Amino acid sequence: MTIENCSVSSGTYMKHVCLLFLADNWLWMVLPIALCGILAIFIDVRFVIVALMVLFIVLPMILALLFFYYGLSPEARWSIMEKDVFIDQKGISLAFTDERMKTHGIGWDDVRYIIEKDDVVMLMLQRKRYTCFMLPSSAVDPDVAQALRQFTAQIH
Repeated sequence: MTIENCSVSSGTYMKHVCLLFLADNWLWMVLPIALCGILAIFIDVRFVIVALMVLFIVLPMILALLFFYYGLSPEARWSIMEKDVFIDQKGISLAFTDERMKTHGIGWDDVRYIIEKDDVVMLMLQRKRYTCFMLPSSAVDPDVAQALRQFTAQIH
């Protein structure tokens, strides 16, 4: 199967990676703010300032680190650049339209699972926790999505 000239915008890529990160770590982000709020009520009002510092300084810095760690990864570049995607029994082969990029392959044993969203299909990879290869949903018809699920299920 072939998907021609597909790419995902960098904003879409980072939006979905950040949503995955926030879904897993929301408690660790809300807990310090809630703790400072409780301390502000019972001990000292100045803990409100600490809560605001956590909200407006610490949390954006965590998201910036997330961008540098995942947004600048090779997998993000594979998703963002325009390419032709070839899907077969061995895996996924990526042929980029930019001649400076090499052809890359993703084996089915590298794919942990597939997440289907409204605008993207995310193939979660084995490399890092939130590392994924994204295809736009508009380029993935139901037959291709079914084939992706079957190939992934055969390996796992």
